[in-house]
Amino acid sequence: MGREDEIRVIAYRIWEEEDCCDGRDCEHWLKAEVIWEKKQKNEAPGTDTRANPKQTRKQDKKDTASSKKR
Repeated sequence: MGREDEIRVIAYRIWEEEDCCDGRDCEHWLKAEVIWEKKQKNEAPGTDTRANPKQTRKQDKKDTASSKKR
């Protein structure tokens, strides 16, 4: 599925979530574009959206270790 098709699906879901209000198609499309762009950035290979990936990984290890002790 291409970019435009994916945005169309997202816009349709937004329209449904907002009780199928007519006349807001441009607003729904623009919201869908923003959602699509964020999704693309998050799915890019090698992209880590966490503020400090190294610190977060250390915390992840601590959380895993503490949950194993329980």
